[in-house]
Amino acid sequence: MCDLISKQLLGISIAATLIFTTTGCGSSSTTTKTSRQALPESIQNLSFDEHLNISVGYWNIEEMEKAAEPDAMTQYIEDLFNITLEPVAVTWSNYKERYQILSATGSLPDVFATLTLSSNDNNDSATFSDFINTGVIRALPEDLTDYPRLNEILNSVSYTRYTDGKYYAIPRVSFLDPVLGATDAAMLVRRDWMDSLGISNPESFQDFADMTIAFAKNDPDGNGIDDTLGYNVNSINALGKWVILGIAPECNVYSWTENNGFYVPSWSTDAFKQVVKDYRLLYEEGGLDPDFYTKSPSAVMDDFAAGRLGALEYKSSPSSLMELKNRWDVLNDKSFEDCVDVLPVFPAQDGIRYSNSSSSFWSESYISSDVDDTKAERILALFEFLLSDEGQDFCHYGLEGIDYEKDKDGNYSCLLDTKGESLTTALARKYPSSILFSNIATWGGSWKDFEVNDMNTLRYGKFATILASESANYCKEHTTQVSRPYAFMSYPKEPTEEFSTSNAFKQFISCIIGNDDAVDMWENVLTQMRSDGLDEYIQRQNENFAESQN
Repeated sequence: MCDLISKQLLGISIAATLIFTTTGCGSSSTTTKTSRQALPESIQNLSFDEHLNISVGYWNIEEMEKAAEPDAMTQYIEDLFNITLEPVAVTWSNYKERYQILSATGSLPDVFATLTLSSNDNNDSATFSDFINTGVIRALPEDLTDYPRLNEILNSVSYTRYTDGKYYAIPRVSFLDPVLGATDAAMLVRRDWMDSLGISNPESFQDFADMTIAFAKNDPDGNGIDDTLGYNVNSINALGKWVILGIAPECNVYSWTENNGFYVPSWSTDAFKQVVKDYRLLYEEGGLDPDFYTKSPSAVMDDFAAGRLGALEYKSSPSSLMELKNRWDVLNDKSFEDCVDVLPVFPAQDGIRYSNSSSSFWSESYISSDVDDTKAERILALFEFLLSDEGQDFCHYGLEGIDYEKDKDGNYSCLLDTKGESLTTALARKYPSSILFSNIATWGGSWKDFEVNDMNTLRYGKFATILASESANYCKEHTTQVSRPYAFMSYPKEPTEEFSTSNAFKQFISCIIGNDDAVDMWENVLTQMRSDGLDEYIQRQNENFAESQN
């Protein structure tokens, strides 16, 4: 029926019952209602009478963009809000440049996700100011009472207001409880290799180094071949996000740290010299993959999944563990459950076990300045829905009456034949648009997502759910989260190449793989930066921030 009814008519008949056929909409023959009762109460009275085309820019939605017809999840949203969605796909490698080109040609998507305020790189936060000062994006309405969920989130990060007092960024919410930010930095380990080599959980950096060196050199898989690696990270920019918690905790994300009300880049502190020294040791002794700085994230994940890598610096959320297990099951004949574990963090020099702290949001969405008030209101209504309980059911479980049902007591039952896959994987396969709807407003979750129950087991798989729950609760009960100055970190800095986090990180890598003494090399880097004005740059950022607080 989807092929016979135009999107315009579907938008007008918003209260109608739709039949989704296998041929037209990719689901089995059944019915679902897309009436205003599917909306959170706060936006049920908003007018959606005018049909609108809304373009949306987001990462890796190529399948959605090239589809001849919208899938059933997209059709549901289009009918509910009387809109036609026009997906604009970008990738993690090209999104900044792509948006710059689209902006220069006056063809930015109406709403698009990117990384600015929540980045640890000064130049990304400077982009936020540039967006506003050049008129690329529009401010959000001052009165957001019609969007209580969105309003609550913005109030919780009030420091993201621009100097004119207005909000421009819609935070892409991560974990609602700060404790869950610990799961953004985890070490996945081959527990079976540890057992075969008689290795206990590391209680110091040296213990960790010894373990990874043994993984690389002591034939942990027992096949008599020199074919194993010690430790690597799934994304080079996150190098040390877990390991550095036991060396110099405040440095683990290479961002700014506070000392008596004065803010400096963590990589410029004396504490970071120990990080440089320890990573040179890991590299020279073979604990760190010799090719760590050249491998793609996909190659590193494959190394672990295929049984070549013993320790993977990654994440321990249920969805991340599910993704890793899916890859493992393709490349490995051994049981993921029998081989893999999340390693408890080892204590820092002060004896405290630290866990990662993350901002309450990671990346943001912006509304183009070409968008008028009517379209902006519709976009905000869509975000409000996706943040609501009704929207989260839609994102997590699919279409009610087709993919799941909920009884009068609020108990969920899955109706989708997942064919042995996790529900999240099965939904993504059935509905390519689920990657957009499930992540553009909020990509993290709450403690509900870490509960070991039937629906989470369906969503992520039993072992991923259990392992994620155990890891999160361990961090909650046994670790201290790193304190971070988020208001300063998200405040727009002056753009700089020389003193940017990305440049400092490149210099750090050079010191790890270099031939001279690593700490001497790093001190030379800082000396050069200071002669080029690093201290003056830091002072200006502190002064600008202090002025903004008055």
